[in-house]
Amino acid sequence: MISDYKRNRYVNVNDRVTVLFEDAATVWFQIEETVFLEGTDDVEVIREAIRTYSPMVPKADELTMTLFIHINNYDELRNLLPRYRGIEGTVDLIIDGKPITAKPIYPEDYAPGALPRSIHYLKASATGLGRMLGEGKDVEVRVRHPMVNRSVKLTAEQLDAIRHSIIGVSWVI
Repeated sequence: MISDYKRNRYVNVNDRVTVLFEDAATVWFQIEETVFLEGTDDVEVIREAIRTYSPMVPKADELTMTLFIHINNYDELRNLLPRYRGIEGTVDLIIDGKPITAKPIYPEDYAPGALPRSIHYLKASATGLGRMLGEGKDVEVRVRHPMVNRSVKLTAEQLDAIRHSIIGVSWVI
């Protein structure tokens, strides 16, 4: 089941922020879920979902993350979520003390005047990232945003899961 597969890919940064490390399997599930929610088997809808989500599949020397800001009600959506503006530029993957800053996959989502978002799609990439991750003993996710300002060391189980992401199955569309 996909929830079991994802379990060790989630990193709880704090009580509001969670990071999910994505790979081809988790992205494929997202496409299936989108098509299911659309309630259609229209080929064009399916192709559009694939075009939309395929940039989230990590390529060589990349890790893809979905950052979630947990919002519990409309009041929080209106009043709290705007305080997280800019969080998409404050996420680092730190391997043995060396930070790799993640960048938005869809930068157009952050144009001036864009509404604040509770879900952010990010990529961390660096030459040799797969090797660094494979050899790394101390791997953290850090969010430098003032509303969070926290680093979390990944567990051995989380490391195994994300190492699979960087050497796992990929696809070409």
